[in-house]
Amino acid sequence: MRGSNNNKVGDIIRKLMKNPKLADRLDKLDAIYAWEKIIGPVLCKYIIDQKIYKGILYVKLRSAVVRNELSYKKSDFIIEINKKIGKDFITDIILK
Repeated sequence: MRGSNNNKVGDIIRKLMKNPKLADRLDKLDAIYAWEKIIGPVLCKYIIDQKIYKGILYVKLRSAVVRNELSYKKSDFIIEINKKIGKDFITDIILK
């Protein structure tokens, strides 16, 4: 006889979210998604690489002009990203 496997999907997701490694990775993905939504698809074309390490968003860009323009609004971007994901996750943005 088989065991009963009547777990709700919501219960399983909540259990998975308690795993700190998974929750941190999902927060990183949410922050990068929020960053891309904030700057828009036109500026996303200039991004070569982006990653988050220890709360700092590193963005590698193709254009020095775009990097310079984005650097003026770094503090606004940090506030908007953290507001979109619902917690203070990003502490700085490094544009390369």
